[in-house]
This record gives sequence, structure tokens and C-alpha cells, in this order.
Amino acid sequence: MDTKKIEALLLAVEKGSLSLAAEELGYTQSGLTHMMNSLEDELGLKLLIRNKSGVRLSPLGLELQKELNGLAKAACNLERSAAVLRKANFSTLRLGAYSSVVRHWMPSVLAKFREDNPETEVMMDAGSITEIYERTKADILDCSIVSYQASLIHGLSWIPLRDDKLVAILPESYKTEEDVFPVRNFSDLEFIMPSSCFDMDINPVFSMCGEQVMPRISYSNLDDAAIVSMVSHGLGVSILSELVMQDMSEKVRVLPLYPSASRSLGIIVSEKKQNDKNIKRFVSCIRQVLLNMYSTK
Repeated sequence: MDTKKIEALLLAVEKGSLSLAAEELGYTQSGLTHMMNSLEDELGLKLLIRNKSGVRLSPLGLELQKELNGLAKAACNLERSAAVLRKANFSTLRLGAYSSVVRHWMPSVLAKFREDNPETEVMMDAGSITEIYERTKADILDCSIVSYQASLIHGLSWIPLRDDKLVAILPESYKTEEDVFPVRNFSDLEFIMPSSCFDMDINPVFSMCGEQVMPRISYSNLDDAAIVSMVSHGLGVSILSELVMQDMSEKVRVLPLYPSASRSLGIIVSEKKQNDKNIKRFVSCIRQVLLNMYSTK
């Protein structure tokens, strides 16, 4: 039973007028009349006496007045209690992530998370490696999806998600018969280093072979797409990850590194927040989404 109809009936009786009650409730008089007729049909009883002087409860309506008042009061108390619970349970989850993660993972992750947790608002913040680590440590962010950095992880818990392979980005005209790119071949090449402190993931690659490979590094403040565009125009080479290169349209050669290298992507969270219910729900959600996303590839 729609308690709004009962509340409208009681207000009409209080005002002694359907038109006055309709005006206060924001209904048309005909709309309120239809509601009263519908309520009487639903109960199978005539509840109102209507005449030129106004409206009042019928004898049968008077017999039900206590129950009608009780039901209206119970509905009001229910809505008030529900509002308190909504306020108590509504929360915000502040997430940090790389732009590549935001582009390729988060739309699917957030769609599922919001479907399962409609009471939780999600706020996203993209930034560099060091910025995201610092904001997470300072509790500006609740948790963040980043690559593992041993020099920055102190005071944070690490939840691994997936290894993201690093790849060589070469001009389309670069001549090689190999289906991999030996790391030593970067020596003396013009190398465009990506922005956002991505050098923390890349620099270890140059010492993987037991000797220090020395490309001619130009440090840029460019985003991923701009780096790829620079390479496509023959202005140098670079290293990015498979996730970063996903759906890139520029014409470049993308080859796996030899020896193989990758960055470990996972979630960082401050140790005091690792038992937070929203963070636990988010971790479970992103693990399930990534499992589905990559199990079909």
C-alpha cells in the first residue's frame, strides 16, 4: 500500500479541503481526487465524505483513523531511519592511478564497483609515481594503483595485481630482422624518457645485462601519446609498457625487450587502512575484473 496516499488523505481531512491539501502537496485537485479514489478502491471502503463544505472522514474512516495515523507515522519514522543509515553508510573512496590504468582498467572496474557498492562514491586522481606514493602515505588517497617501487614502499602495504611487460618503441623505419629488441641496442640511441617519473621503471632495464647500457637520454614532460608520436616521427626511441601502448594508433614498431622486463602493477595502501571495508571491496572487484579481462586474451 502506498503510504503517500494515506498521508494525503490525512492532510485533506486536517485541512478540510482537497484543494488546499493538493496545493500544499504540489498536486492538481483532480490528481489528488484520483489518489483518494484509488485508496478507497484498494481498501474496499468509503473513507471520505465530500461535499461543498469540504471533506471529512466517513464513519468507516473514523473507525480506521487510529490505524491510518499509525501507518503514516510508521512510514515517516521508516524514512527518517533510512536517511540516517544512508548518511552513516555513504562514503567516498579516493583512488590514485597512472593515466594508462585509468584509461584501460578503471572504466570496467568502476562500473562493477559502483554497481555492487552504490553507497560509495569514487574519486579518481592520476599522477606521477612519486606523487601518488606521497599522497597515499599522507592519506590524501585511500589507495592507489602503481608500479612497485622498493625505495618508496616503506610504510605502505603492497597488493600485487599484474605484471605489465615493458616494450621497445621504435620508428617504423627502424631496420631489424629480430622479433625482440636487445637492451644493449639502446646504446648511443636518442632515447626519449617518458614523464611522470617513469624512469624509475625504465632505468633498471639499462643495467639488466650485467653492464650499463648508455643511451642518449632526453628527459621529457610529455604524456604517453606524445612520446609515441615523437618516436613515430623519427625523433628517438623509448620504452613504454604493453598497457600504455594498448590502442595507440601511431605507426611505430613495438618489440619485446631482451632480456624480458616488466613493471609490477599493484595497489598500495597505508598500513592503518589495509582493513578498510571499501578498500577490501575495491581490491576484490579489480581482481575479478582483471581476471575476466585477461582470461579471454
